[in-house]
Amino acid sequence: MTNAHTQQQPQGLLQNRWFHLVLAVLLMAMISGVQYSWTLYSNPLKEKLGVSLAVVQTAFTLSQVIQAGSQPGGGYFVDKFGPRMMLILSGAMVLVGWSLMGTVNTVAGLYALYTLAGAGVGIVYGTAINTATRWFPDKRGLASGFTAAGYGMGVLPFLPVISSVMATKGVSTAFMITGFIQGIVIIILAFIIRFPEQPGGAKAKKVVTSKDFTSKEMLKTPHFWILWTAFFSVNFGGLLLVANSAPYAQSIGIPVATITIAVSIQNIANGGCRPFWGAVSDKIGRFKTMSIVFLINSIVLFLFPIVSKISPAVFIVALALAFFTWGGSYALFPSINSDMFGTAYSAQNYGFFWAAKATAAIFGGGVGAAVATALGWQAAFTITAGTSFIAFALATFVIPRMGRPVKPGVVETEVEEVSV
Repeated sequence: MTNAHTQQQPQGLLQNRWFHLVLAVLLMAMISGVQYSWTLYSNPLKEKLGVSLAVVQTAFTLSQVIQAGSQPGGGYFVDKFGPRMMLILSGAMVLVGWSLMGTVNTVAGLYALYTLAGAGVGIVYGTAINTATRWFPDKRGLASGFTAAGYGMGVLPFLPVISSVMATKGVSTAFMITGFIQGIVIIILAFIIRFPEQPGGAKAKKVVTSKDFTSKEMLKTPHFWILWTAFFSVNFGGLLLVANSAPYAQSIGIPVATITIAVSIQNIANGGCRPFWGAVSDKIGRFKTMSIVFLINSIVLFLFPIVSKISPAVFIVALALAFFTWGGSYALFPSINSDMFGTAYSAQNYGFFWAAKATAAIFGGGVGAAVATALGWQAAFTITAGTSFIAFALATFVIPRMGRPVKPGVVETEVEEVSV
């Protein structure tokens, strides 16, 4: 009797959707630093390699691009075989790529290792977010929001470690320690996390309905491309700040100690807003929520280089507001992906959405730094404010009027309306 009971306990835990939501959040936390701690590394790497900020930030751009490139392919295998195999592979990529970045003495080496780590991040991100939306079909906004919050806030425990290790032992050791922890934890979680099973404990089989679009079918719909454009547009400003918040702060005379605090607060705002906006979207609809968030973000980005010079405190508040209104997109778009195009191919499909972020990263990384150097930070932020306004306009006036996409050969009345 005791043996039977102990054997059933793990099974019950492994079928608990809240347990898997925690695991998805933890996965996100382990890849968070590959993006959100980068701003602390950029200036030390610039000095170590003896190159311009734009050259160093191009590494950030390449990492973002490869994140998008790895998601559709990784998502295909995740949808087909489950998360374990791809998480083991991606954990090894993060471990090797991020751990060794501080040891390189050439720009080419930096680019190669950051893209390797970025490829691993893309696979982990897609797996984690789709784990959440599959376990919570009734609360996709909330679940994807909490999971995305892990990506936005997971770096926080690492920030004081990075700052301390950089100050005492240098940038190479900071990369090594954080990369090892992140990669090992991802690999361990690969053996625990799983997608939902059918009632009765049978392995879940892919059930394709009239609401499930393959990637090929999705890419043929105008809905995807309008949504892709909105995702791309709102990411301009957020990624510019992700890559350059510390260099920008230094350029206006913010003390280094204050910058470390600001980066921590920006990540709290970035992560904390995601379950908040996700829950709001579950109640009032995805597109109404997008309208509110993206309009505020546009206004904040336009005013940011003006008000941030007033004082360090105002800089921190403005930075937090910018991230609070940008980060919500990472709770909204995974939910919209599943709402509109179904869950059967959701991991692969979201990889194509993620390409919007990667494309926007071209501006947020090297190009953004080059524009700021040539034309000033006000010009750079005005551009991003404009693109966020485009996202607001699409979410407010275009996407809601398009209705739900219909698969070829499916009668429109057979398709249930999407709640957005």
